[in-house]
Amino acid sequence: MTIEKYITPKADLTEQIRKLLVTEFGLHEAYSKIIKDFILEKHFEQYIDTLYALIEIPYVDKVFRDSYYHYFSSKLNSYNRDCIRVSLFDGEIKDEMFRRQEDVEDLSNRYLGFIVIRPTVPHIIGRSVLSPNAKKEKNFNVCTVKIPSTVDCIKFTIEGFPHSSQDTETITCAETTVWAIMEYFSNKYAEYKPVLPSKIIETLNKVSSERQIPSKGLNIQQISFALKEFGFGTRIYSKVQFLDDFERLLSCYVESGLPIIVGIENGPPTTVAHAMLCIGHSKIEDLMIDNLLEEKFVDSAISDKIAIKNLKFFDFDSIEKEFIFIDDNHPAFQKSLLETPAKYYGKADWDACKITHFIAPFYTKIYLEAYEAKSFAIRYLLGGMLPLVDNTELFIRFYLTSSRSYKNEVALNQTIQDELKVVILETAMPKFIWVTEISSKDDIKRGEALGLIIIDATEAKLFIVKPLLLAAYNDTIVTFDPASRLFIKNTVPLHKFQIYTHNLKGY
Repeated sequence: MTIEKYITPKADLTEQIRKLLVTEFGLHEAYSKIIKDFILEKHFEQYIDTLYALIEIPYVDKVFRDSYYHYFSSKLNSYNRDCIRVSLFDGEIKDEMFRRQEDVEDLSNRYLGFIVIRPTVPHIIGRSVLSPNAKKEKNFNVCTVKIPSTVDCIKFTIEGFPHSSQDTETITCAETTVWAIMEYFSNKYAEYKPVLPSKIIETLNKVSSERQIPSKGLNIQQISFALKEFGFGTRIYSKVQFLDDFERLLSCYVESGLPIIVGIENGPPTTVAHAMLCIGHSKIEDLMIDNLLEEKFVDSAISDKIAIKNLKFFDFDSIEKEFIFIDDNHPAFQKSLLETPAKYYGKADWDACKITHFIAPFYTKIYLEAYEAKSFAIRYLLGGMLPLVDNTELFIRFYLTSSRSYKNEVALNQTIQDELKVVILETAMPKFIWVTEISSKDDIKRGEALGLIIIDATEAKLFIVKPLLLAAYNDTIVTFDPASRLFIKNTVPLHKFQIYTHNLKGY
């Protein structure tokens, strides 16, 4: 069997794929034109016009082969077990470039990822990983991961986010979100392994009283169960439970660099129920910060203290911004507000969809979740060892990160003064920490903060100051003294420093 290759610019790409659907997958000419016009054209129109593609066929795709042998091969109708791989580059490419070292280095810099075309007509968009740079519209910050691949026998690496459409039989929207989550984390951390559709089905058979294929989709509890079985300490959040805090919590986890599974519904009556991933948000503009309203707290103990001290809180998580979604019905990196998460569908029933639940995929040793950790930080600001001065106005940014990544960035951050840097780097920390950056509206526009609170994400007990690791604001640094087993204060004139932005990558 010989591997065939085709090099084509974007202008001719969908027509070339259409022809291959006919010759390789046996699709009827008339049907192939429908697929081209209504699926391929709509998919590729969102990518930059300077694209060039190298198409390889046959291609053995691990995800589709798994579905093929566990399901499609048993059907009467014949399905091709091979796929088509479309590798994308920014700018013109030629055959000979893949055989010269100096050209390969250039190609590596222009490589934008790959899309697998599978024979599950009409749902032909399979496993894909694309760089956000492939999109015409960018200006966002998102979770990305480096994933190895090959093009014409040459090894490349693409930094993007895993994506696939559902085939509606072995995988629906729920299974694709689980698959994408595992693909992302397995390429980012050694603790996790990728999973194939058959493994997801096998796992869910443990809690199902019905067969899993053909798939009828999963509810939010089943998705959470699957992730828990695959090594996560999952937590389900519902709009009914958290009300006004719901969207702020989702924003906080996204700012922490966690891909979040969101469940959306319309109705009543419910005609749409869908799952997708939220992986980032649009870049924050100065006007968004200017328009941010003063934070109102439901907790009466907090709101009463704020009123007594005449304080004004502004919360990064309350900024009105678009979020970035990985949706198996659309190309990767779709933008929409949380209030209207499916607005980009352009259909009335989808416009009415609201987020009803979301799942946060925690590392198993994270015991302190966002709601409690953030409340602890605010209470500490109001009545801890460094209570805020009356009539203060402040802006807070709150997120989860690994202590290793955080210390690495602090060590290289030249804007953090030495006294504070030494304290942060020498403080013993768990694998994950919650960080509260204390700033003002004007300072945050410049990406600056004037204080911080670091909290132990593995400590679930909130009495007194048990989760606190260190605090630095009001020209004072609070640290734990192992000898006395007490927190101590040291007066240090604090300088402004650049905030931590390592959780999400900007495009």
